[in-house]
Amino acid sequence: MEKYFFKVSNSSSITQNQPNREENTNHLEVPSHSSQEFDLSSLKADPGERTQILEFHPNHRDAIRRAYLQKKPCQPLLREFPQTNIFGDVRRFNHKWFDEFPDWLEYSISKDAAFCLYCYLFKQNNNLQGGGETFSSVGFRSWHKKASLQTHVGGHTSIHNQSKRKCEDLMRQQQSIHASFEKQFNQDKHGYQIRLAASIDVVRLLVRQGLAFRGHDESKLSLNRGNFLEILSFYAQKCDEVRKFVLENAPQNDQMTCPKIQKDIVIACKIETIKGIIKELNGDYFSLLVDESFDVSRKEQMAVVLRYVDRRGFVMERLLDIVHVKNTSALSLKEAIVNLLSQHSLSLSYVRGQCYDGASNMQGDINGLKMLIKKESRSAYSIHCFAHQLQLTLVGVSKRCLQVGELVHLVSNIFNVLAASYKRMDDYRESQKKKIQEAFDMGELKTGRGLHQEVGISRACDTRWGSHFKSFNCFILKFGTIMDILDNIVETAHSIDERSRATGYIRIAQTYEVAFMLHLMKEVLGITNDLSTCLQKKEQDIANAMLLVKVAKRRLQELRKNERWDLFVVEVSAFCIKYNIVVPNFDESYVNSGRSRRKSADYTVFHHYHIEVFCKIID
Repeated sequence: MEKYFFKVSNSSSITQNQPNREENTNHLEVPSHSSQEFDLSSLKADPGERTQILEFHPNHRDAIRRAYLQKKPCQPLLREFPQTNIFGDVRRFNHKWFDEFPDWLEYSISKDAAFCLYCYLFKQNNNLQGGGETFSSVGFRSWHKKASLQTHVGGHTSIHNQSKRKCEDLMRQQQSIHASFEKQFNQDKHGYQIRLAASIDVVRLLVRQGLAFRGHDESKLSLNRGNFLEILSFYAQKCDEVRKFVLENAPQNDQMTCPKIQKDIVIACKIETIKGIIKELNGDYFSLLVDESFDVSRKEQMAVVLRYVDRRGFVMERLLDIVHVKNTSALSLKEAIVNLLSQHSLSLSYVRGQCYDGASNMQGDINGLKMLIKKESRSAYSIHCFAHQLQLTLVGVSKRCLQVGELVHLVSNIFNVLAASYKRMDDYRESQKKKIQEAFDMGELKTGRGLHQEVGISRACDTRWGSHFKSFNCFILKFGTIMDILDNIVETAHSIDERSRATGYIRIAQTYEVAFMLHLMKEVLGITNDLSTCLQKKEQDIANAMLLVKVAKRRLQELRKNERWDLFVVEVSAFCIKYNIVVPNFDESYVNSGRSRRKSADYTVFHHYHIEVFCKIID
């Protein structure tokens, strides 16, 4: 017999109304202490010595019943059964009754009485049929009344047959109500897990790609129900196992597609991602990178990034969170940062670096955020981003030069005119294709993979690294195409304002001064753009950064040499000849087209471009 062990949760649940307390104490299988265990194999086989089934703990009765049913009825094979004098006749139990009632009839040697196994296991307190308590607890000893055994069995609805069916159901667990519920529960659980896994897969895809979840119209009649539902529907079409449990095949109240469920999954992804970041940080020191960030609702938000060295020695930058802030004062920002770090068991004492933009509330030397954090951690040194400083410096210095400011304004306005109409952009692309094809036909360009790709309009931004360099370079490369589009505007525009504006842009752009400034700024910003790109590398260190600054300064100084000046003038002149721009005589007196002729300059064209423009801008 296999052994099963159970723990009794409450010994007081054993029935206290016992006829013979001493006897029940001797034969009780349930221990008095809830923490002890008892062995089912020690259950009494003799029905006269058994503890009544209702005296066991309710949580253990089914296991005890199953053990007795597996043991089969107690039917000892004795040579002779004890004799009893009944009304002057000697009677005794007949062993042939075992063959007649093999499934339930039991004999107790200790009490010389017959019992019913079924009625013992599923005894009812109101059992009044077929002898009442006789066959379940007292014992049957009227050997001269064999008919009482058949009377005990009774009809289909008798207590005996009801107990028999309960025993059969207990042994056939797969057909029991509990098993049916369990099977149904497992099916529902399996479907729920598939729906949840499918929704998580779609959410992970959208989050990774940075795509929107919801659509304008998510009704069933809509042709585009949004990215989440459309991708989930596509997923279901391609996977039969998923299709059985999602969308229209899922319960109406358990489809796992509502916006709240989507947000919960996104938040779960966020939590797991942050856990991975904190685990990778491993309680080590880190730097803070903080900047403002706006969402589509125009809420002021603060993006917090951690910069640290992982266990492999690589410099990592991880976005920790985006926090909504109502006040952008230094105290409010510090409080928000402290609260965020405390949520992830981080402290300002482990901050070893700070990096912010140049705003006064961040970089202030008295009450700025960097000073407030440095009071908490003296080792939290603040370093303004080198690439950002470089860009701001270039923009600030260039605006103090009139010629550079005029060039930036001109290029920006022309690009705005071109990008204001889709038709003009189409004309720009078509003209660009024709120019490239003509260059191929004349042998000026060579074919190759990745060469001569379509160059779009790159607008400049004062705080965007390298944007001015890209803008000027694009203007030089597509100068002919841009002039063709402006000419087309002059011919086809319906508004006199558009015509006059385009005419003015053409007149100004087709001057030597604009061509000179375009190429000069391309040379200068080309050097600084290389420096900016190097400064933005994650593995860059301070010593190498200072070396790169020295190299950039040396390259700028080399531009001032006469050899470089001569090559530069030749390049500008070739550009002017290509686009029919008049090249001035450098020995003549310079005439400033932007000022009155009464105040003529007393220096030559060469002096103006070489000293007043070229060297001044480089310096």
